[in-house]
Amino acid sequence: MQIQKLELPQGGEQEREQLYIRCLQGAYQTEEQSLKLEEKTLIRFDTYFNACSVEKWLTYTKIQDLFSQVRVKGRGILRIWNEWESPSGGIERKLLAEKQFETEAEELFEISLLDKMSTAEVQGMLYTEIETGEGQRCVLSEGGYTTSTVSERTVHLVIAICTYKRETYVTRNLEIIRKKLWENPRSPLYQNIHVIVTDNGRTLEKHADKSWLTICPNKNAGGAAGFARGMAEALKDDSTTHVLLMDDDVEIKPSAIEKTYLLLALLKDEYRERIIGGAMLRSDYTFVQQESGGSYQGGRIQSIHAGMDLRRTENVLLNERNERADYNAWWYCCIPVSVIKKKGFPLPVFLHCDDVEYGLRTGTEPIRMNGICVWHDAFEHKRPSVNEYYDVRNTLIVNGLYVRGYGCRQAFRMVCRRMLVNLFRYRYKDIRLVARAVDDYLRGPGWLMQTDAEELHRELMSTGYRYTEIFPGTIPEKEDVLLTDILAGKHNSNNIDRKKLLSLNGWLLPARRGNPEPIMAGESPHCYYRKKDVWIYDPDTKLGFYSHKEMKQLFEMPGEWFRLWLKLKKEYATAQRAYQNAIAEMTSMEFWSRYLREKESKNENKL
Repeated sequence: MQIQKLELPQGGEQEREQLYIRCLQGAYQTEEQSLKLEEKTLIRFDTYFNACSVEKWLTYTKIQDLFSQVRVKGRGILRIWNEWESPSGGIERKLLAEKQFETEAEELFEISLLDKMSTAEVQGMLYTEIETGEGQRCVLSEGGYTTSTVSERTVHLVIAICTYKRETYVTRNLEIIRKKLWENPRSPLYQNIHVIVTDNGRTLEKHADKSWLTICPNKNAGGAAGFARGMAEALKDDSTTHVLLMDDDVEIKPSAIEKTYLLLALLKDEYRERIIGGAMLRSDYTFVQQESGGSYQGGRIQSIHAGMDLRRTENVLLNERNERADYNAWWYCCIPVSVIKKKGFPLPVFLHCDDVEYGLRTGTEPIRMNGICVWHDAFEHKRPSVNEYYDVRNTLIVNGLYVRGYGCRQAFRMVCRRMLVNLFRYRYKDIRLVARAVDDYLRGPGWLMQTDAEELHRELMSTGYRYTEIFPGTIPEKEDVLLTDILAGKHNSNNIDRKKLLSLNGWLLPARRGNPEPIMAGESPHCYYRKKDVWIYDPDTKLGFYSHKEMKQLFEMPGEWFRLWLKLKKEYATAQRAYQNAIAEMTSMEFWSRYLREKESKNENKL
């Protein structure tokens, strides 16, 4: 069984090339599915997509042996290395095998690896290296890692995609799945995969008689409802073993789905109910990892290995660390059906924190591995107003359920900070959305389960800011102002310098007058220091809105804080207990069936 194949960069992937291959000297050419090495060339596959995560394969799966297979023609030297992170933080490596080859026709070389060391010695990752000398050339046509271990577990994988009026993205991803997986005899998922698309916008054509695809028209009750519907549809087939939740606007990597499937097929029994999570790579800087699992630290989300440049071998190796993750986001999250039956469906929270809560509810760490990923638009500089409402309301729910000792004081502290940051960013409508989130949270789970989420969302959208205006002047190029901060881990910071905090980020000082200055949405409050007028914009769409410093907003804040404190002090404990008591009902199949059915009926009556 081949557990991993060597992948070559395809056309249009120049920026991602070092995610596949590194050339230390000489030159090479990619030709369709082959790699041609010129003389005096040294290439390595110690990369994000081609290094073999041998330590994780041996930890989580039943494999007893491992072989490197390389099909080449020509002359050169083939080497297999084991590389790992030393206790001091450096990199150590060991040569496991070296093979000189000279062949006029394509020849498959197979090298046994684990007999070179005991299983206990295996750490980190394996990678292949090919070198040509003077007058030597070769062509690599195929490669990968195989095991003689046979899977004893039947895996039937269902991909559940939730979408809302993103036909272009969904159509592209469905075509990739069809061509690269369903119709590809070389794929382990050949005619052994099913896709369920929950169409919350009802804009997709409903395909009939497609054995690999089901499109479910669904009224828009948010991503949580879309994924709940996908889970429910998947469970109708008793043969389904795993549900892979995936966002609609990601760029799918077929080999990631294949690797997920093979992991599931070979898992040891003690790991059979573990979730497998995929990392998010940024779609703007495609070599940068945004997150590989997340931890929930006292109510604050910490993205693991964020801002990591995966072109660097040391980062690929660092990514092999099993740092504790509490959840994996649902841009790519594979959940066993047995877990869904035990732990239930998502919370009805529309947007945000549904994946966090589910990970905390299951209580198990997701398995992550290099190469299992999707590309997705980054979030830090979009920040639609509606996010403030969902982030605060849903965080209050999750913290009240899972953070030990969380009470009204901690809730009030979080809300105050959120409102203060929005004040410093001149986002006054967002302050009011934060306050509304608190009020709605205190209404309790009964209100949450009965409210029309679509109507509420529509109302919230009309309440906040809209990115509709064009700036007449020059705005900085995104790459110039963003990439270095991302790699330094400084982007999307809400932290405020203590010196500036003493002046309330310049609110107690005279503002510098002048023309409005463009500031990316989500930029640190530092950027607003002593500014009078600003244009807050999304760097991808180049649209934004104007705002300015209003002293009355500062004077109104203490009164709103006082109101919220009194309300939280009086009602928080009761609301918290109500959510704790209602969690089983809110996440049951019975609730979701009733909720979606009632919503469907309600909307039909409007027609």
